[in-house]
Amino acid sequence: MKHVILTRFNLELYSLDYADEWMKHRMPLFEQTKESVLSQDCDFKWILAMDERTPFRWLIEIITDPRMSMIHEHPKTYKPDGWTITTRLDNDDLYLPGAVKAIQDSFVEEEMVVDIKYQQLCNGELYSSERPKPNSPFLSLISKDKNCYARPHSKM
Repeated sequence: MKHVILTRFNLELYSLDYADEWMKHRMPLFEQTKESVLSQDCDFKWILAMDERTPFRWLIEIITDPRMSMIHEHPKTYKPDGWTITTRLDNDDLYLPGAVKAIQDSFVEEEMVVDIKYQQLCNGELYSSERPKPNSPFLSLISKDKNCYARPHSKM
């Protein structure tokens, strides 16, 4: 079983005048995201879709682990090679410990959407909720030929 986390990080950002300001604001948020992902205790690859004009000074702060790699096109272009879990994760979202393993524990060789329990941490309080239909911006898709960007997350 393969698991690939896909993050659309800053595509087309550097066509905007305020790109560096956006990056300065985004990086502290992303550092928390990165810590939550890289602290997961299972195997995965993390592909970040980056604007090809992103300055090197940002890239060396972003890609800091061998499980991370970069592409310059939209994550929807990623093609699984055989049965793969692909997970959409925004660059300002966090995983609780064990979240990636919980996704992987759902693996079967059957095309299906995986939506782990929705939880939010707000002012130190953890809130949980159930959703009747999966619509999270970080859904996973198990498929041998599609990835989690195959359809908008509200249509999975």
